[in-house]
Amino acid sequence: MKVLIYTSSGGTAHDSAAEAIRQWLERERPNIEVRVDQVLERSSSTYRGGVELYNWIQRRRPWLHQIYWRAMELEDLVKPGTVLFGRQYLIRELQDFRPDVLISTHPHTNRGHFDLAKRVLGNQLRCITCCTELDGGFGFSRNWLSRRTDLFWALTYEVVREVRRRRPGVPVELLGPLLYPDYHDGGPAPAAVEGLPLLVLGTGSNGANNHIPLLEQLLPFAGQLTVAALCGRRQIVREEVQAWVDRHPALAVQVLDYQGPDAMADLYRRAWAMVSRPGARTATEALFMGCPLVFNHYGTTMPQELIAPRYFHARELESAIRRPVELSSLVHQWLTNPPAYLALRHRYQQHLLTADPSTILERLALE
Repeated sequence: MKVLIYTSSGGTAHDSAAEAIRQWLERERPNIEVRVDQVLERSSSTYRGGVELYNWIQRRRPWLHQIYWRAMELEDLVKPGTVLFGRQYLIRELQDFRPDVLISTHPHTNRGHFDLAKRVLGNQLRCITCCTELDGGFGFSRNWLSRRTDLFWALTYEVVREVRRRRPGVPVELLGPLLYPDYHDGGPAPAAVEGLPLLVLGTGSNGANNHIPLLEQLLPFAGQLTVAALCGRRQIVREEVQAWVDRHPALAVQVLDYQGPDAMADLYRRAWAMVSRPGARTATEALFMGCPLVFNHYGTTMPQELIAPRYFHARELESAIRRPVELSSLVHQWLTNPPAYLALRHRYQQHLLTADPSTILERLALE
C-alpha cells in the first residue's frame, strides 16, 4: 500500500500533522510506503508565492490576514472542481507514485486536488481530509470541505458538528489528534509541576514572535521563574533574543532554536505555562499534554486564530494577552495565588484531548 500526504508550510500545524502521520505509519505499518509533499510550494510558483506571503504576514503584518484569509475563501474561483496552478506537477506525481490513499492536512489541498486525483487514478483512490482545527464558526475555512473526500478526520465533536452543518453527507468521524509518537508514548504532563516555574515563550517554525517585549515584562520576576524562549528556524531571531538575554543576566532565560518532537514533548511536561499565538497545533498539543496555554494576540488576531480560543473559552481554559504588560499581570496573579493556578491546571487535566493511534491507523489504511 502507498500513502501520499499533501501539506504546506503555511502555518505550523499542517506540516506537523503530516510528519506525525508519516512517523506513525512507518513505525506501526512498515509495509506501507509513505510520501509527504509540500505540494503548494512545489507544484506552482503562484502557490509558493502565496505561502511565502502568508508567512511574511504572520511575521510582520498579522493584521493583513484579515484580508488574506477572506481572499483565500474564494479559492474555488481559480480551481473549480480541479486544479489549474501546478496541475501538471500533480498529475506527474500521482501517475508516478500511484498512491492508494491520499491524505490532505491543509485546507487548500482538498477541493480540486481530490477531484483531480480521482480523475487521474480512479474512484478507488481513498481521499482523507485531516482537519487540524479544534472548533467551527468564523475562521473555519470552507476549503476544508470537499464532497470528494472519503473520510473527514475531525479532532473534536465541535468540528464534526460544523462539517455536518455545512456539508451534510460528508463522511466525518471523530478520531482525535495523532501527534508525534513522543507525545503519545510519554503521556501528558503531571497534575502539578515541581521546582521553579518554567514559562515557555513559543513560536512557529517561521520564528514569528514578540519575545523581547515579553521578556522585558518578566524582569521583575527574576528568581521567581525561569524562561525558555523558542525561536524557530530563523537564526536572526535567536541572535536577537540571545543578545537581549546577555544584557539581562538576572532573568534566567534559555534561548532555543527549533526543537524536535522529543524535546517539545519534554518541554510541555515541565512547563508551568506556554505563551503562544493561538495556532491550531500548539493549542492541540497543549490540550493533549495538559499544559496551560496563554494565547498571545500580539499584532492582531487572524480569523483562523479565533478558533482555538473559542474552544478553550467554552471550557474555562482560556488565558490571553493582547499587550506585553498583560503577561506581567497574569504571571503575578498566578505566582501570588497558587490555588487559582492549580485550579486552571486541574481543568486542563479534565479536558485532555485523547486519541487511540491504532484506531486512527486502521481508519487511514482501511484495515
